[in-house]
Amino acid sequence: MNESSQRDVSVHERRARRWDRWVTGVIVLLLFVPLPFARFESWPGGQVVADHIITPWSRFRVCYASFPDGHPTEEAFEFTWKARIVPGYSSPVLPGFQPISPPLLKWQNGPETELKEAFYRGDLLRVTTSWQPVVLWPFRLGAKILPRQR
Repeated sequence: MNESSQRDVSVHERRARRWDRWVTGVIVLLLFVPLPFARFESWPGGQVVADHIITPWSRFRVCYASFPDGHPTEEAFEFTWKARIVPGYSSPVLPGFQPISPPLLKWQNGPETELKEAFYRGDLLRVTTSWQPVVLWPFRLGAKILPRQR
């Protein structure tokens, strides 16, 4: 290799390194940008049922048997771009829902989550929204940093 081609390679390598540092810095900054989260928990028990990042098109449905007549009922909710909960448009009750079964929670198009434990204890479903950086999400879920095992 001659000297001019080595200089060309070193120029490209410096540009690539500078680009890598810039992209890495942007990614790290994005991890500290606060995003909205929705937490579903039983109340007063406090057991976390689900925890999701909210987008403006996020939605969830709760299916349950109304009291005292026992008719299957569905309530749909959506989120605004400010992470506020607003009533959504209801669709037909989820198939397979029986009035004697525990309530169901359905986030977006995901599978239904049965609220068995909360139902049998008589707990209510509480939905809270909050803003926090994505990098702190694992700690919110209760993750612990364990020391390295040797």
